[in-house]
Amino acid sequence: MTNVEMFVGLKVPDNVAITAFNTLKRMNYKLKKLERFNYYKFDVKDNVEDFKKKISNVDILVNSNKNKFSFTINNNKINNEKQKNKNNNKLINVLVQDLDNGNSLLSTLKERLGFTNIKKLEKGILWTMYFDKKAQARKIAVDITKNLLMNENYQKHNILG
Repeated sequence: MTNVEMFVGLKVPDNVAITAFNTLKRMNYKLKKLERFNYYKFDVKDNVEDFKKKISNVDILVNSNKNKFSFTINNNKINNEKQKNKNNNKLINVLVQDLDNGNSLLSTLKERLGFTNIKKLEKGILWTMYFDKKAQARKIAVDITKNLLMNENYQKHNILG
């Protein structure tokens, strides 16, 4: 089985990320920028390239009118900006997931949409935080995540990359 990760973001400005960023600024966090992406991780058997073509056309995951998607974090807008800002900013990716990690989406994909080759599905929200190069980015990112971006009673977080 092969793991396929998919990152889905908005083509237009993300009001949730903008509001969270403004709130964090008012909480005196030294944050330069904040972005949000939906994260999906599929355990797939069979042909991965065919699966990528099919899953990227599923409206419940990617609405072509309002969403953009990528299958690798390196091709994502996130890390393209990292390359541009390499000398000026530190970048931290934090994945926030529900503890139950909803199997309803998996059953919808398998039973209603015919994706029988999916064996396991994880989903979450990927927050990308940009910090000044001198900042203790990892420590601040964990603090931000615990204070605003997640609820420890039913969610968990993980630093990616």
